[in-house]
Amino acid sequence: MRRVVLCLTLLAAILGVSAATAQTCGGSLICNTASDAYLITNNTGNGFHAEQGGTCNSAGVPLAGVLGASLSNMGVVGYTSIGQAGVVGYNLNSQFCPATSVVDGMLGVHRGGLNYGVYADGNIGATGTKSFVEPHPTDPTKEIRYVSLEGPEAGTYFRGTGRTHNGFATIVVPESFRMVTDTQGLTVVVTPTGALAQIAAISKSLDKIVIQSSKDVTFDYVVNGVRKAFRDFKPIIENDDFVPEGPEDSRFFSLPAESQRRLVATGIYLPDGKVNLDKAREMGWDVKWAQQKAVADVLALAAAQHK
Repeated sequence: MRRVVLCLTLLAAILGVSAATAQTCGGSLICNTASDAYLITNNTGNGFHAEQGGTCNSAGVPLAGVLGASLSNMGVVGYTSIGQAGVVGYNLNSQFCPATSVVDGMLGVHRGGLNYGVYADGNIGATGTKSFVEPHPTDPTKEIRYVSLEGPEAGTYFRGTGRTHNGFATIVVPESFRMVTDTQGLTVVVTPTGALAQIAAISKSLDKIVIQSSKDVTFDYVVNGVRKAFRDFKPIIENDDFVPEGPEDSRFFSLPAESQRRLVATGIYLPDGKVNLDKAREMGWDVKWAQQKAVADVLALAAAQHK
């Protein structure tokens, strides 16, 4: 899904927009209307920086269109009583208005009759586990946390139980599975239960799967496939998520110990958690940092003159 974003007209609790180059609105860096207030930046600073409880050292803080920081509670709160989402973040394909969103994410969403804590028009990434949390059924001091299964492909599956008659059984593939799964890459695992038997899937397709057994038995099955829209998914790509934003950017050392070890092993960081400046020069990151600082200085000067 792609949206056309009309600047200054989106009704949202907080709208954070990041653009490739600095943009002013009506001669002012900060634009206010009845619906929003935001600053479009060039990825060298924060559009709006709110602090609570004293000053904050922003070294290592990711650059953002909107940044809310708090020492005691929540940095940013967005809510809506009748709107679609409490918080919306867009990445746009242009600095000009109107622009089309390349990807967007929403928090506190009511959409299509369903409620979502997090909804993305695009991919969702994480450096940690993706957990499902439930209350413990008998112990009030504990909770149950299951972690999402991981793999190198965008997998699909369905499973169930069947029984052969006269040595054969047919598994009808669910319509929803057919809709999202590619025709190539189907795998079938069949396990007889209750008795020993030779059993196999003798044919498989998105329409049906035919099972044959040496004698009639009940069996369990799992059918796996790959999502059609992502059949060419590549698990190893160019590094873009673990590039320091500056020579003092130590935020990656809040990641698990194994991730820290890899960042040191590849030379991005030194063992003490500091950015490896030799590697930064080798990769050309130092040039990018210098360019960002130069534009940030221009923005700071323009903001000071605007006051």
